[in-house]
Order: sequence, then C-alpha cells, then structure tokens
Amino acid sequence: MVMTTRRRVFVTSALIGVVLALGVPATAQQPAQPAGTPSEEPTREDPLRFTAFNVSMPTGIAGTTQITIERWTTVEERQALLELVATATPGRQGQEALLNALQDIEPRTGSIRTPNSLGWDLKYAVEFTMPDGTRQIVIATDRPVSFAAAANAARSMDYPFTLIEMRMKPGEEGEGRMLSATSIAGQDGRLQLENYGREPVRLTSIKQEQ
Repeated sequence: MVMTTRRRVFVTSALIGVVLALGVPATAQQPAQPAGTPSEEPTREDPLRFTAFNVSMPTGIAGTTQITIERWTTVEERQALLELVATATPGRQGQEALLNALQDIEPRTGSIRTPNSLGWDLKYAVEFTMPDGTRQIVIATDRPVSFAAAANAARSMDYPFTLIEMRMKPGEEGEGRMLSATSIAGQDGRLQLENYGREPVRLTSIKQEQ
C-alpha cells in the first residue's frame, strides 16, 4: 500500500507573488524594479538562466534543475491571477478557473527542466527585493514537474500547480524550494496551499549563469 500525506500551508497574504515566502509578510517586500539593462530584463533571445541542485525529500532523488526566465509576469497578468486566487477552493472544480487562466497566458515566462523531465513551460515569474537585499524569484507552472514519484492523472488534476521560490543574497549561491503538485485556494483572506507530499523539493547551490 502506498501512503501519501497532504500537507496544508497557510499564508497570511493573498499575493501569489509571495506565496512561497513562508512566514514573511508581503508588506516587508517590494517588487523589484527593472534595472533598465538587457541583462536584467530577460527576453526570449537573451533569457536569465539558473541552475540548482535539487533533492526530493520524500524520494531521495537528486540532480540538477535548470530554470530559464524569458520575461517577467506583467502587472495585468498578476492582478487577474490574484482575483482568481481569492475565489479558488480546494478540489478539482475549485482549481479549474485558476488553472485555465494560467494555461492561457502567452507567451510563456520561461521553462524548467528537472533530472527526469524533458522540460515544461513556465507561466508565471516575478521578482522581489527583500529588505536585506535578498533577491526572491517566485515561479509557477500549470502542471506538476515530474520526479520519481510522478503524479498519476487523478492526482495531477486535483493538484495542478507547481510553485518554486528561489532566494539569492548578493554574491552568494541561493537556495529555495519547489512544491511540485499543489492546489491553491483562498479562505478568509488567507492563502491555502495543499501539497500532495510530505515535503517540498529542496533547491540548493542556485547560481545564475553569466
């Protein structure tokens, strides 16, 4: 018999952009302002590229994750998703409107490749600067990123999102986490994440390629 754990995480902010900043209030952060240079404002032709060492805590699978960001999510896209997050509820039907909206976003914001996947499109990517100067990047895609314990069809429909957070201090390698099969719901002004698994995938040694 295979036993699974559904872990719920409550976040005091309804901002999807800080959904993985667990324990950090949204008021403590401000969206990063574009630097106005090609190297800071990604494009499909000149994207930002990151590599991270990943460890799946439930399975022990480890390897290198590659993340490419081709553009940042627009203010309009972000606001539309926030409105849907506020009304989303747990379960397949409660996730449908948010899932459809994320899938409809074009062009993609980038891509991700894990050790045992061919790669997925990313649909949401935002950057924040925290008070101590730490760079925080939050990413979302509309389908689970597969690790050894890959989601079956029923699971992926109930938990249709992958959420990633990366934090990098100036001059240092970064760290982060990945929730590879998650539902998102708003309840009483709070954000509720239900992760199908014991722990997130840990990301370490995050580096931005030059």
